[in-house]
Amino acid sequence: MEVVVGKLAGFCFGVNHAVVEANKLIDNEKNVYCLGEIVHNAQVIEKLEAKGMKTVESLDEVPDGSTVIFRAHGEAESVYKKAESKNLKVVDLTCGKVKAIHIKVSRNKVDSFIIIIGKKTHPEVIGIKGFAGENSFVIQSEDDILDAYMEYEKTNLGKVFVVSQTTFSSARFDDIREEIETNFCEAEVVVDKTICDATENRQLETRQLAKEIHKMVVIGGKNSSNTKELVNVAKEFTEDVYSVETVKDLENITINKDGKIAVMAGASTPKESIEDVKKYLENL
Repeated sequence: MEVVVGKLAGFCFGVNHAVVEANKLIDNEKNVYCLGEIVHNAQVIEKLEAKGMKTVESLDEVPDGSTVIFRAHGEAESVYKKAESKNLKVVDLTCGKVKAIHIKVSRNKVDSFIIIIGKKTHPEVIGIKGFAGENSFVIQSEDDILDAYMEYEKTNLGKVFVVSQTTFSSARFDDIREEIETNFCEAEVVVDKTICDATENRQLETRQLAKEIHKMVVIGGKNSSNTKELVNVAKEFTEDVYSVETVKDLENITINKDGKIAVMAGASTPKESIEDVKKYLENL
């Protein structure tokens, strides 16, 4: 079986930076905490925790004066203030693309109603909304647009500023944007498609591979939003899509051994996981 690995498979810049810096930190300090999963990949987290990092769900679990990592997804503005009140040493590893959105919504919330297109429960979206303030709304699908409009009407704002979760589906964003512009026709709507280039390019490559090869393995964490989007993109063109977290997940899957198979991986999937899957498929 010939295995074709996507050129863009694996760590994006933001994830790589977070993992590298976290490793440096725990090599030099003890009692390092991370607020939430540093990236959505269990294998990456296990390695960091084996070196001493402690993952917590709340700053209440972090002793005053300790060192805490803010993960690649970013945190709400209120979390920064709480960390300051606890005299914590914050090592901010928020992805630069996400930080840029925080700045944009903070500036525009003065005179605009902020709409965030993304998954409501995703930590990145929660963080962005925390910077966007009260006059903001998260739209996950077209079904949320009416509720968003009703909230907008309660304000005296004439402008609407639209941003996106960086790992959201590019095609879905375009569909929702069109509906927003139609429904908010009396408002001045400014759209900033803040989907990360790496995310969009990875989706494009996945689409092309699925069209050409018609058989694909997508590697990524179970909680990884961008990995789920890659699976959805691939399924638009072929039914033979296998979503796995590690090579072990392939052991219980029957794969047609004829011809080629493509391998793609989410932005938080380490290189070792990709290599393990590649070798396994080549040895079938």
